[in-house]
Amino acid sequence: MPDIYDRAKAAVTRMLTPRSKGGKGLELSLVRVTTGEYDPEIGGGQVTTEQFDGSGLRQSYRQQDIDGSLIKQGDVKILISPVLFDGTDTPQPVTLDKITFDGDTYTVQHVDPWDYAGVAVGFSVQARK
Repeated sequence: MPDIYDRAKAAVTRMLTPRSKGGKGLELSLVRVTTGEYDPEIGGGQVTTEQFDGSGLRQSYRQQDIDGSLIKQGDVKILISPVLFDGTDTPQPVTLDKITFDGDTYTVQHVDPWDYAGVAVGFSVQARK
C-alpha cells in the first residue's frame, strides 16, 4: 500500500504535467554540464553534458521578496516535477545547472528540495536569466 509521501509525489507529478497532457505545467529541460579531472594531454578536463526532460511551473517572486542580493529583479521560481518524461526520478538540480523553460534559459541559483522521509516530492528552484 502506498504511503502518504508516494501519494504526494504522484499528486505533484499530475499537477506539474504539461498542459497538453492535462496538467498545469510546461515542458522543461534540465541541463547539467560537468568537467572531469584535469588531463594534460587535452589541456583540461573532459566535459560531459546531460539533459533531463521533464515538466514544471514558473512563478514570479513577489516584489517584497526581492532584496537585490539573494533574490534579484527578474529571478523566477520554477517548481520541477519529481518524475521525468521517461518515468525515472528527476535528479536534484544543483547550483549552475541550466533550465530551458518556455523558450528561455535560466541558471539555477538555489534549490529547495521537497524531500519527505527520503521521497523527493518535487523541487523549488530559484533561477536567473
